[in-house]
Amino acid sequence: MLVILYFMASSTMMLVLVVLAVVVVGIKQEPSAKELSSQAPNVITAWVRRLLGLYVRKPDQPSAFEEDRGEASITARNSPRWPTGHAE
Repeated sequence: MLVILYFMASSTMMLVLVVLAVVVVGIKQEPSAKELSSQAPNVITAWVRRLLGLYVRKPDQPSAFEEDRGEASITARNSPRWPTGHAE
């Protein structure tokens, strides 16, 4: 029974280490001084982006939040995000 537990723990640790190694390789393949391109350089980097939740959003595509707000998004975009500190 102890051998089975040791085998399960070691195999789980090896799986975690392999996934970590793939993530490190995928991060190293991304250009470091540039912005993320919309197309990943290869399959590994595409998988790592998906695993880490890194997505490139194009500026011409409105977010789902802005689409739901409809007309209010136009006025909200022109107003300042933070209070200016003076009363109107």
